[in-house]
Amino acid sequence: MSPNIAYAVGVDFGGTNIVAGIVNSKGKVVARIKIPTCAKEGKAKVLNRISLAIKEVLEKFKGGIGKIKGIGIGSPGLIDHIRGIVNVPPNLPGWKHVNLKKYLEAKFHKPVFVANDVNATALGESEFGAGKGVKNLICITLGTGVGGAIIINGKLYVGSHQFAGEIGHMTVERHGLRCNCGNIGCMERYVGCGFIAERAMAEIKKGVQTKITELVDGDLDKITPKILTDAAKLGDKLALKIWNETGEYLGITLASVVNFLDPEMIIVGGGVAQAGKYIFEPTKREIRKRAYKFLTKSLKIVPAKLGEDAGVIGSATLVLKNKGAM
Repeated sequence: MSPNIAYAVGVDFGGTNIVAGIVNSKGKVVARIKIPTCAKEGKAKVLNRISLAIKEVLEKFKGGIGKIKGIGIGSPGLIDHIRGIVNVPPNLPGWKHVNLKKYLEAKFHKPVFVANDVNATALGESEFGAGKGVKNLICITLGTGVGGAIIINGKLYVGSHQFAGEIGHMTVERHGLRCNCGNIGCMERYVGCGFIAERAMAEIKKGVQTKITELVDGDLDKITPKILTDAAKLGDKLALKIWNETGEYLGITLASVVNFLDPEMIIVGGGVAQAGKYIFEPTKREIRKRAYKFLTKSLKIVPAKLGEDAGVIGSATLVLKNKGAM
C-alpha cells in the first residue's frame, strides 16, 4: 500500500440498495459491498444500515480506518451540501431534515461530505471518468427519473438553494402530460423509463404490430427500455420510433442548456442511456439543429464511463479531491 495514495469511503444509497466502497486517489475501487436499504422499516433502520455498510467495507479494507481521509455520501433528495442535511428523498419514508453528516461523523470520527447522488456521479465522471480534464460539463442520468448536474470550472454548481441541475423538470411541452412533480410537460415525463414503456404499451393497445409483443411473450407489463432496445436492433419500427422521439425530446432540452451554459461536454448515463445509438443519434441531431452552431462545433456528447461504481467513486471524490459545491 503506497504512502502516496489516499483513500476514502464512498457511499451511494437509495430506496433499494446501499453500496459502499473504498476508493483510492486514482479513482480505483479497492473494496466494495452492497446491502439492501430496508427503506420501509424507517429512518432509524436506514441510518443503521448505512453505518453497517461503512463498517463492513472498512473490514474488507486492509489499510484500516486510519488510512481513510473521510466519508462521502451520495444521497437522493434535496441536499444541503454544506451542512450535510438530507430532505425528502424519494422512496425513503420518514426522512425529513436528516443531518447525515453529523450522524456519521459522530459514529466514525472522520470528515463526512454529503451531495445529491447525481451531483456525486457528475464529480466522479469529471475527475475519473468520461469528463476527466474537462472544466465545464453537464452530466445527466436517464432512469426512472432524469437527473442533472453542472460542473463549472471544475467545481460543482448547486445554485442559491442547492437544487441546480434539475434538467428533467424543464418544460418541453407547454400543454403536455402531467409530471410526478406536479408540473405539466416536463422532459422527464417523456424520457423517464416508465414513460417510454408507457408509450409502447399505448401503441400496442391501439393495434400496432411490433416485435416488442413477441419479446415480452404478450405480457405488456414486462416492457422496459432494454426490451425496446432489443426490438430496435431487430429493426422494429415502433421501437425505433419511440427511441427517436425520446432522443428528440432530450435533444430539445439539451439544446437550450447548450445555448445557456456553453458546456464543453455533455455526459449521459443511467439505464435509459444503454440504448446507445438509438437515443444518442436523435439527441445529437436535435441539439445540432437547435443550438448555436459555433457552440455545437466542438461539443462532445458522450456516454458515462464509470458504470455501476459511478456513485461510489463520485461520493469518494467529495473527500479525495475536496470538490466542494459553489
